[in-house]
Amino acid sequence: MQLLSSDFSPYSTRVRIQIRKKQLLISIAAPVNPALRTPEFGDKYPLGKIPVLVLDDGNSLSESWAIMEYLEASFPQISLRPADALGIAHINMLARYADLHLSPALFPIFIALLSSKTIDTQQEITRLQQELQKGERLLTALPPFRQRKLTIGDIALATNLFFAIETPRLFGCEQILQPYPLLSDWWQWVNEDAEIRQGIAEMNTALQGFIASKQG
Repeated sequence: MQLLSSDFSPYSTRVRIQIRKKQLLISIAAPVNPALRTPEFGDKYPLGKIPVLVLDDGNSLSESWAIMEYLEASFPQISLRPADALGIAHINMLARYADLHLSPALFPIFIALLSSKTIDTQQEITRLQQELQKGERLLTALPPFRQRKLTIGDIALATNLFFAIETPRLFGCEQILQPYPLLSDWWQWVNEDAEIRQGIAEMNTALQGFIASKQG
């Protein structure tokens, strides 16, 4: 199998972290033939975006959460998913919070960074802070994270939260997690994991490279 991935993508990064933690023999590469954002890529991979997991039979899977669930079901030897129904529901809540609440609030700020588009920065950061407050409440409602194992739900949230922390800094908001003590503690906790640190370092290198290219 092969994962088509980019270090700049939090969705690709979450799958790379999972692959490393599960010690899977899956090669990881940037999409080249065909290249991402080409008509040929969209023709070959219907959703037209990464990550894509190319299976041994030539078929492929798209969408990071679908890929992560497939890998957990296919390779249960090193499990990153709870065995009980409630635990599975909890990790789905973390992932859905990351994808359906946190990321949409981050998108306008991130797009402004990518395109130099003018936005009302304070308004968008306020919106992002409201979603971070939801994350604080969510962690309060879930079982204590320091008393359980790391899961794919944590991995999914960690990669998105990295950009929620770093992107506002580029617009003058240095400590966006400071008002949220539980979310801040969770961020420290996930960063104790070596594979998460590696994935975050890869995203940070890609982000800094992008910023340098914009300034140049």
